[in-house]
Amino acid sequence: MRKIASGFNYTVLEKSLYNLDAYHSSADLARIKNELNKLFKEAKCLSVIYTENTDKMFFGMRVYIDIDGNSVIDYLGDSPSKPFAKYYLEIDSKLLDPMLNLTDRELMAILLHEIGHIVYDTGSVDAVRVAIDKYFAERDEHFDLNASRNYRELLAFALKDSVVKAGSLFAKIGNEEILADTFVVSCGYGQDLESAIRKISSSSIYLNDSIDNRFIVLSWVLKIKTDMNISRIPTIKTLNTAKKLTASELERRELEKATRNLSALKDPIDEGFTDDIKSRFSARVDKFKINGIRGISQDTFVDRVALKSTTDADDVMLIVKRCNTNITILTDYLSEDLSPSNRAEAERVLKDLYALRQECLDKNNTNIKGMIMVHYND
Repeated sequence: MRKIASGFNYTVLEKSLYNLDAYHSSADLARIKNELNKLFKEAKCLSVIYTENTDKMFFGMRVYIDIDGNSVIDYLGDSPSKPFAKYYLEIDSKLLDPMLNLTDRELMAILLHEIGHIVYDTGSVDAVRVAIDKYFAERDEHFDLNASRNYRELLAFALKDSVVKAGSLFAKIGNEEILADTFVVSCGYGQDLESAIRKISSSSIYLNDSIDNRFIVLSWVLKIKTDMNISRIPTIKTLNTAKKLTASELERRELEKATRNLSALKDPIDEGFTDDIKSRFSARVDKFKINGIRGISQDTFVDRVALKSTTDADDVMLIVKRCNTNITILTDYLSEDLSPSNRAEAERVLKDLYALRQECLDKNNTNIKGMIMVHYND
């Protein structure tokens, strides 16, 4: 993670955060937003929300990335990950509870951690991309280029939810050891972050059931595409229940949007949207047009050789990602009117891609922990 330019005065932010329980008018929240935009110059805070949470579950602090269905496809291909450029910040009133007794510096340390992982770090989105690739690979599935516009918006919701939870300390406390990251340390708040975590984890305000739920939403969004008729109505009911339970205004907005899109999933495919998705895979599609099936076959051969020589789990997952992209392209190609010889060759290469992807999973079986820890009853 990068270090913020030296010389920034944290005093205004520290005092504003510490006094939020008493001073959280629109002007007070706008002051925090303006300070954040001075501090994190590479990204823009769109708004700051202070939520009076008196009777719902503690969520601490939440940073929601600003993406929609138009950009979610970028994260399904094999292009390099990049940090997010826009975000919303929401602060739970329970974070200011006297029972926690967090200092101004500890609150500042938490804020630096939560936003820093969104603005400066790709670790969270990388974890989500690995989860998606592993999900497709384990189920012999691929992303459907003919997915509807509404499903794309659902996928955007799942990506936002998973990225937020993958990077947030509030989703990690109780599940894994957390140390102050290098970014927070570089800002001078390393010890403050660790003391804040100790206070939160030992408080009765924070009730953690030790279940890693960071990818639960992602799992059902990916799953519902394959059994939409069965899962859609129960999932809508579940989302409506979740809206009543969450204290987060930002999460409630996302749940409402997800419910609307899920209700509309029966809409016919939008051809314009399908073309837009295909354009997001343009680099791979263009290469396919030039080199044809033989090009993918050669890439598969090279990846199989590389697989035999590597022991690095991340390298193996990169091969899985390329397999997923090529499977998506070939599957779409097979939906066209092809000559018997071209169809036979495409099916042969597709079968080889599935086999290579399985070889990757077999090799990494003892090295990569399951990223989606949800098991569904039959």
